[in-house]
Parts: sequence; structure tokens; C-alpha cells
Amino acid sequence: MLTKPLHSSHEAPETKEIRISREGSGRNTWRWSIWKGSTLVARSPAGFAGAEAAYEAGRRVLNR
Repeated sequence: MLTKPLHSSHEAPETKEIRISREGSGRNTWRWSIWKGSTLVARSPAGFAGAEAAYEAGRRVLNR
């Protein structure tokens, strides 16, 4: 799972995060979700276009 804060921690008590995760095996199992603390705010339908590419690009940036 990839996690990226939407705001820095000094701007809001609970930051929003975008998470991209794989749920299951095979194609079209990637989803994005937006969380505020431990509360799910929004979620994509299963298998949204570009999810795996977004995950890989984010992973490369966060692992620098």
C-alpha cells in the first residue's frame, strides 16, 4: 500500500491521505481511497484505470 498525506501535519490535526492498494490477485484489483485519520472518506471502484502505474510512480518518489 502507498500512502501520501494531502496536507502537512501542522496545517490540520488529522491529515487526509490518499492510499493506493491492491485487493486480490489479477488485473483490475487496484483501488484508491482517501482517509482522514482512521475514517474512510472516498474510495474508487475496483480496477480504476492507471492505478498500478500510479502506485509504482508513487513508490519510486517516496523511496528516494
